[in-house]
Amino acid sequence: MKKDNFGLRTPDSRLPVRSHGGNVHAFAHARGIALDQVLDFSASINPLGWPRRATSAYRRALSRIVHYPELHAETLTAALARYHNLDPRAILVGNGSTQLIYLLARTLGARRVLLIAPLFSEYETAFHSSGSLVERLFLRPPTFTLALDRLQSVLSAGYDVIVLTNPNSPTGALVPRARVEELAQLCRRTDTRLVVDETFVDWVEEESLKQLAARGSHLIVLRSLTKFFALSGLRVGYVIAQPRLIKRLWAQIEPWSVNTVAQEVALACVQDLPFARRSRAFMARERPWLLAQLAALKGLLPFPSVTNFLLVKITKSGLNVTTLLQGLMEENILARDCGNFSGLEKRFFRVAVRTRPENLRLLSACAAVLK
Repeated sequence: MKKDNFGLRTPDSRLPVRSHGGNVHAFAHARGIALDQVLDFSASINPLGWPRRATSAYRRALSRIVHYPELHAETLTAALARYHNLDPRAILVGNGSTQLIYLLARTLGARRVLLIAPLFSEYETAFHSSGSLVERLFLRPPTFTLALDRLQSVLSAGYDVIVLTNPNSPTGALVPRARVEELAQLCRRTDTRLVVDETFVDWVEEESLKQLAARGSHLIVLRSLTKFFALSGLRVGYVIAQPRLIKRLWAQIEPWSVNTVAQEVALACVQDLPFARRSRAFMARERPWLLAQLAALKGLLPFPSVTNFLLVKITKSGLNVTTLLQGLMEENILARDCGNFSGLEKRFFRVAVRTRPENLRLLSACAAVLK
């Protein structure tokens, strides 16, 4: 039996330890409080919540749960194709992007994989479990930029797959689309698959490589509906790739991966274009404001971001992330410890951008701990 971060016990220490944001259930249970009393800055979810039409779609879907869902979410796939102006044969929908990460690892059968870190920890776990040799190339603060000349020499080592998160999580930094397109060309010349995780690209949709992925043989784009549309509990993600590869993935994915409710709600979300515009307009105002307020707190250094979260480094001598986050937890506020991201030291944490009243609560709690 092993204790987790909130003093709870897990039944089997042989199970893999996973440290992600959004663990509000364990925190609320350990504190003896209701779930809605937790202010969760650890999970980067759209602060506006889900689109209003998702609620009616959810109710409508309940009458259909006596039936099996569509085998491979064909109706949602067609809607996503219209949403992105793509061929539906270039899209495969799955039970959140995490399922699709493991599906890609199994299907690609890579011998040697390069992860451009920091990035989501499940990539390393997925490729390791599929027998791949996994190595990392680190993006360094403060800019977390991708140097193509450095990558060009690295590619000569003979990798089968390279994984890049863009925009990056947890840093929020964006590699401009033109530079990623150059990387894709390098990968094509070296016969290397490039997987670009675009989980947070909805905030800067114009930077997506979706069109190139649907045509190119060496580029794969991974997308998620759970962050931008606040559907984390429903789990919906999708792969965009050349139809020939989508066929291979389709043959390997489990049937009925996406349940009826998730399919119906996701369908309503991608049809609500005004919601997407409102969300981006809100974030364009609130993110720079929160960045400036955090920067004004002596002892904290926030980094610029194009997403709905901010990476922050503690610069105050004698203060570590554990102490800061524990201080926030005393106020029932959760933030994301980034010390377990490869390439980041233990003085980094991440906060989501939420509504103004919630952001003010975070700032007040941070100021109290810093004093």
